[in-house]
Amino acid sequence: MRPPAIRPAPGGPPAEPAAGAPVAAPGRPVPARRVRTRAGRRGRLARGAVLSALGGLAVVYVFPFFWMLSTSLKPTRELYTQPPTLWPVHPTVAAYRTALVGGRDWILLLNSLIVCLATVGVALSLALLVAYPITRLPVPAGLRRGLLSWLLSLRFLPSMVVVIPIFATVRAAGLYDRLLALILIYAAFSLPFAVWMLKGFLLEIPMEVEEAALVDGASRWRAFFRILLPMLSPGLLAAGVITFALAWSEFLYALILTATPRSQTFSIGVWSFVTEFEIIWNQMAAMGVVSALVPVALLLLARRYVISALTFGAVREKA
Repeated sequence: MRPPAIRPAPGGPPAEPAAGAPVAAPGRPVPARRVRTRAGRRGRLARGAVLSALGGLAVVYVFPFFWMLSTSLKPTRELYTQPPTLWPVHPTVAAYRTALVGGRDWILLLNSLIVCLATVGVALSLALLVAYPITRLPVPAGLRRGLLSWLLSLRFLPSMVVVIPIFATVRAAGLYDRLLALILIYAAFSLPFAVWMLKGFLLEIPMEVEEAALVDGASRWRAFFRILLPMLSPGLLAAGVITFALAWSEFLYALILTATPRSQTFSIGVWSFVTEFEIIWNQMAAMGVVSALVPVALLLLARRYVISALTFGAVREKA
């Protein structure tokens, strides 16, 4: 036990330290202060190392987008200059005009918007039909876990494994080179992800809210549309944005199941600038910039809901 310190009387000589009390050597810091200084120095070094690593990763991820933007603004004569320049000497938007207007690739952009919006509508509607009963109705726990596990296993199924059966089915159904085929396939592949996300958001809404509406005389449909659905809107927005981004970036099935511009998507338009004799770098980069801006803009607008969905909405489970 530390002996109590002796305080000097006012105006008197300094008091002698108690026996056993630590005495600091003249000109040397107190040990506790030295420990705090070392801990603070280590904390600053660790923080600096983390910030440097994050800065390096940011450069690695952002530089390809910067280079794509720079290439899209370069005239043709600057594409092959040596050494290459990070930014065009004479920037121009001619590649955007040629690709989108002259090449009529705006039709592919419209096709992509139609396919992705329809995919979001179909996937969210089917996901609600699956997620609502397993979270709000007395479904056996074994059936609920089995259904969710089966849906999750479908998400991990490689697309290349089923591309040939899907191609044969689409040809037999007469849907080859039609937007409807892409909508149905994209919705089927997005359904497991949407179900898991909406399940997590539905579990966050108290059952008592819906039960109160039922007690007040509302039917289950009215309680769903007037009470539950408005409270679920952040989850629907987050699931819709991620589903849209997944459908927007899909390339394999758009390449296999389409043949003409009437049904091809924007990702096929980006690839079409790789021709037999040359690669039109600036126009391909311009299409790539437009293709990247659409999902990035949506994710930035709905980032709060998307982050909440990825942190608890997609993985939380209740018995």
